[in-house]
Amino acid sequence: MVKINAPQIMSIREAGPMLNQIIELQEQERAAEGLLFSSEYLSGEDLSGIDYNQVEFDHCRFLNCNFNKVGFTNVRFKNCDLSNCTFENGYFSQVEFLACKGVGSKLQNTTMKQVRFSDSNFSYSNFEHSKLQKVVITSSDFSKACLAEGVLKEIELKEVSFTNADFFKTPLKGIDFRESVIEGITLSDSYKELKGAIVDTYQAADLARILGVEVK
Repeated sequence: MVKINAPQIMSIREAGPMLNQIIELQEQERAAEGLLFSSEYLSGEDLSGIDYNQVEFDHCRFLNCNFNKVGFTNVRFKNCDLSNCTFENGYFSQVEFLACKGVGSKLQNTTMKQVRFSDSNFSYSNFEHSKLQKVVITSSDFSKACLAEGVLKEIELKEVSFTNADFFKTPLKGIDFRESVIEGITLSDSYKELKGAIVDTYQAADLARILGVEVK
C-alpha cells in the first residue's frame, strides 16, 4: 500500500471573486495562500504565473483555463470541472482530486508527488513526459488518457479504467493493475513496458493476444 500525505490545509478564508484575486496576485507576483474558492465558473482565463498553497477549490468549474507552469502544494480540488484546462510544466505536491472531471486536460511535463485521484474522470487527459510518484488512483476513469514516455513510481490503483490508454515507452514495472482495466492499451512494438507489471490471469490472456500468443 502506498502511503501519501493528505493536503495540509490548516486554515482558509473564503475568497472573493477568483479572477479579481488572481489578477491582483499575478501583478504582485505573489502566491495564492490560505484561500477557499467556491462555486467559481471561469472559461478561457489565464490563471498561470502564481503558485497555489493551502488552497481548496470546491464545486468550481474551470473550462479551457490556463494553469501553465503553476505549482500546487497542499491543495484540494473537490467536485470541480477542469475539462480541457492546461497544467503543462506544473508541479503537484500533496494534492487531492475528489469527484473531479478533467476530461481532455493537458498535464504534459508535470511532476506529481503524493497526489490522490478519487471518483474522478480524467479520460482523454494528457500526462505525456510526466513523472508521477506516490500517486493513488481509486474509482476513476483514465480511459484514452496519454501517459506516454513518463515515469510512474509507487503507484496504487483500485478500480481504474485505462481502456485504450497510451503507455508508450513508460515502464510499468511494479504497478499492480489487477483491480483495474487495461484493455486496448498502447505499447511500443517491443512491449517492453510490460516487464515487471502485475496483472491477473484474464489480463495476462488479453496481453498475450497482443503479443501474438494464443492462450487456451
